[in-house]
Amino acid sequence: MADGWGRLNRVIRLTWPVVIDLSPAQKAADDEWMRSIATSVRQGNWSKDSEVALDESRRLFDAEVDRRKGADAKAGIYLAAITALIPVLVSLLPSLWNDKLSKVLGFTGLFVFAWAVTYLLRAGAWAFSTLKVSGFTQLGPGEIAASWKKDSPKAALAKQLSIAVLCNYSLVNRKITGIKMTHEYLLRAFLGFTLLMVIQVVWPVGTWLVEQGVRLFKPEAINPLIMCFS
Repeated sequence: MADGWGRLNRVIRLTWPVVIDLSPAQKAADDEWMRSIATSVRQGNWSKDSEVALDESRRLFDAEVDRRKGADAKAGIYLAAITALIPVLVSLLPSLWNDKLSKVLGFTGLFVFAWAVTYLLRAGAWAFSTLKVSGFTQLGPGEIAASWKKDSPKAALAKQLSIAVLCNYSLVNRKITGIKMTHEYLLRAFLGFTLLMVIQVVWPVGTWLVEQGVRLFKPEAINPLIMCFS
């Protein structure tokens, strides 16, 4: 029974991806891990090779900045593209349901179309939520001034940058998660519209083949001869 539910959950997640939050135990372990790293940074002696420590800390900080900017840029592009695409898709509705098409084809096309548009809208929602994720720890003049009051200013500044990187991890990871979910839904929307195009092309051909097959195997009706005598 458990295996059946597990397979059902996998099918549901494959059809409709969701983000699974950490369990309370996993969240507590992750928070403890982050606190231990922060404590190690604060209590560590970085005076030796402080130049190297500062360069590496700056590199890590810049990498998080680039990750955040990249996620925001992708989310903006995706959101703009989806917003521009929706009116175009709505204009296709009359071609999916009209008197010239069979009701079965029309219903199937509308179902697949609605399915694909739902994925597209969900992708737009994830892109919008990615842009909404705000907050980013930056170093200001106060932190720099405080670092230069220490015995080893470069080591103190390296620690400040490392702590900022730790604070930014969760925020940037949320943006990256949003972009990944946007990709997942865009992929499913693309597959949905591709399926719709295949149905539109294959259905008339399949209908014609079925009609020809029925005519081929259907026995011809023999009309009896009627003789008239006058």
